[in-house]
Amino acid sequence: MCSYKQTSEDGSCSITYPTGSIDGACWSGNYASRRICAVEGSSVNISRKYPVNISSPRINKNHIFWYKFKRSGEDDAEKLTGNASHLEYHDNMHGSHILRINTLQKNDSAEYIFLRDEKWTWSDSPGVTLVVTGLEVKFTPSAVVTEGQRVTLTCSTSCPLTDNTNYIWYLNSRPLTLPENQNKHLVLQPVSSQHAGNYSCAVNNISSNEKTLTVKGTPMAMINAIRLAGILLIPIPLLLFHMWLRWTRSVRTSQ
Repeated sequence: MCSYKQTSEDGSCSITYPTGSIDGACWSGNYASRRICAVEGSSVNISRKYPVNISSPRINKNHIFWYKFKRSGEDDAEKLTGNASHLEYHDNMHGSHILRINTLQKNDSAEYIFLRDEKWTWSDSPGVTLVVTGLEVKFTPSAVVTEGQRVTLTCSTSCPLTDNTNYIWYLNSRPLTLPENQNKHLVLQPVSSQHAGNYSCAVNNISSNEKTLTVKGTPMAMINAIRLAGILLIPIPLLLFHMWLRWTRSVRTSQ
């Protein structure tokens, strides 16, 4: 009888799942990753390796398939076939099986499981969760700011990409040269009128939509009002002092 084993390596979850036997051969498998976050429009490989050579004569490869499960449950299971133009299947004949999904779309987000047809169920064999995300430029604190403020631009995703992901920033369709410590986040401090324009970010040549940063100068009317108020306020202390002197003199004279 086949055994069950679940291990975790540095949080990446290397999982071994049994599923009984196939033509008398007990087998289990490791998914390279249990959760994948990928950018819409890119390609991704979902792989599973087996210690048993699945090309063995005892194992009927026609009974083994990739399945796609939506989160709503097993009733939404879809057996993947070679008919879909954006799907590729690779078997290197050494117990490694790869499902490649090209030109990812949002509806590709699902759980993918490599299992035996008609014998396994979704609950018996957890698979790989794929989340497909878009890219979006976000401004903090706002997309409309005043010169001199600090503005942070973030290339936002709905799931965390890998730490070594390389982000490219564009201003008015021209690539920007970033400081070494800036990648996913672009900090403008202090922001000036030359920073105004349309920003987008890209990962692996896949770009977000452009978002506009508006930078307002300090209003001249406000500056003039402040200057005028300052000019008007300067004589007031002198006037009060002069009135106080006159009052004290008048008091002395009356005495």
